Amino acid sequence: MNYIILDMEWNQALNRSMTVRSPIVLNGEIIQIGAVKTDENFELLDRIKINVRPKFYKKMNPYVEEITGISSIDLTCGENFPQAFRRFSAWCGNDFRFITWGFDDIGILSDNLKLHGLDESFGRNYINLQLIYNRQTDAKQLQCSLSSAAENLGIPIDVQVHDAANDAYLTYEICKKLNMVLGVAEYAELSSGISEPIFKDAVQNVEDCKTMLRDRRVTELKCPECGKKIAPSDWLFSNGKNCRTVMQCECERAYTIKLKAVFVTEGNYTVVRSVYAASEEEVNAFSEKLRQKAEAKERRKKKELEKKNKEA
Repeated sequence: MNYIILDMEWNQALNRSMTVRSPIVLNGEIIQIGAVKTDENFELLDRIKINVRPKFYKKMNPYVEEITGISSIDLTCGENFPQAFRRFSAWCGNDFRFITWGFDDIGILSDNLKLHGLDESFGRNYINLQLIYNRQTDAKQLQCSLSSAAENLGIPIDVQVHDAANDAYLTYEICKKLNMVLGVAEYAELSSGISEPIFKDAVQNVEDCKTMLRDRRVTELKCPECGKKIAPSDWLFSNGKNCRTVMQCECERAYTIKLKAVFVTEGNYTVVRSVYAASEEEVNAFSEKLRQKAEAKERRKKKELEKKNKEA
């Protein structure tokens, strides 16, 4: 069996009103496919890069253009997606397993395959290298960026990142620094209980990550099941830029919402929103954390009041 180390770049709608919603909600349209093929011992066999001409998001989203360096003119030079996919799947062969950095690529690939009436299950048995990296390096950040992981492992970055072919090869370099035999053997355990987002988008031009919850573009969401607005709830911050909440819809569906503020320039952030299906246990666990937070807040208030009374 071979391993296909995959990375992709995708374009996004210029704004939420322009998002394609049928036959699927298209959060990203693939514009570049990069991959490295190895044997089962992770010896390099081949590399590929395919530029893809989008059908729906033909004008580059400014944020995507900034990080990838791909312009709207560049988009006209690629192959259409069905043609690109046929060439890529033939290159992959029959016996392979994908390795990606993170969960996003395979979800986007499945969406694009479904959009074009192709087999959306292609490559679903994949390995998220982040989980192996986290286990073997005791990483403090659960979602460490590819470039940060390379830097932590002493891998020089002398190419442009956010190029699909370059990022795929950088991911391969990380594989070579890890014990992949052990990582693959442990992967079922590492990935158990981890779910993938059912919806993901980005809100641009957010003034301040500390006040992003005041921006209705960030907090207002529609239920992926019935389309009704979901009322925002209390949020829990894990640090100054990441927070999450649990929301329940009138249709009795529950969702975990995660926000991640990404710095662009001074006074300008992009907030990535990820929506996950939430179980009853997760809803109850979140409610318990909110209760504990409220109790801790009350204890602090009580101590401050006692301190003021003593000083008086």
